[in-house]
Amino acid sequence: MKVSEGTLERALQVMWQIVAVLEGQGFTVEVSEGHTFALINGERVCFGIEEPVRKVIKQKPRVANPTDRWDYDEEVTHEPVGKLTLLIHASTWGKYEQRSRWSDAKIQRIESVIGDFVAGLMRTAVVLRRQAEEEKRREHERQKRAEEAIQLRKDIQEEEKKLEQFNKWVDDWERAERLRRFIAVYAEKSHSWPAEKQAEHKAWIDWAQKQADRVDPFVSQKPASVLDRKRELSWW
Repeated sequence: MKVSEGTLERALQVMWQIVAVLEGQGFTVEVSEGHTFALINGERVCFGIEEPVRKVIKQKPRVANPTDRWDYDEEVTHEPVGKLTLLIHASTWGKYEQRSRWSDAKIQRIESVIGDFVAGLMRTAVVLRRQAEEEKRREHERQKRAEEAIQLRKDIQEEEKKLEQFNKWVDDWERAERLRRFIAVYAEKSHSWPAEKQAEHKAWIDWAQKQADRVDPFVSQKPASVLDRKRELSWW
C-alpha cells in the first residue's frame, strides 16, 4: 500500500474486501518482504493499492540580485490526489498482456470494481502459468538446439579427423609406391655395376624396402628402425 494518511482508512477497507473475496473463492493471501500476493492455483500474483500524486509547480519570486540561478527557478512539489488505484504487479506481455490498473473515476470508485479486479488476478494467474510453460518449452528447445550443435560439432570434428587420416594413408601409400618403384629401378641398374659392390647394393635394397614398408599403411607389422628410439634421447 502506497497511500497518504487521508486515504489510508479507505484503502485498508478496499484491501480487506479484496482479501475476503479471494478467500471466499478458496484462494489465500500472503505478505512477503513488503509485498502482497494472492496464491491462485499455485501461482503467486502480486497486487496492491496506491494513491497517485500530482506534480505541483510554483514559480519562485524573483530576487533583486540572484546569486544562484535556482533563486528564480520553479519550485516543484508532489501532492496526493485523493484517489486510489488498484494494481496488479505482474509481467505479462505480447498475446498474454493483461489489464493491470483499476482507478477511481468520475462515475465509479474502485469499491465497485473489486469483483472485476479479483477476476483480473485470476486471469493473470492463468497467464503467468501459460507464460511459464511457454518459457519452459522455449528453454527446452534452446537446450535441444544447443545439444544438437554440440553433437554436430563433434560429428564434424570426427569426420575431419577421419578425412585427415584417409588423406594421410593415401599420401603414405603413394610415397611407399614411389619408393618401391625407385628401389626396383635401383635393383635393375645395380646389376650392371661392379661385382665387388653388389653386396653393398643388396644391403641397401633390403634397407630401402624396409623403409617403404614402414611408410605403407597396408603393412601392419612395421619393420623396426633405430629411429623408433629417437625419443630416448630426451631421457638423457
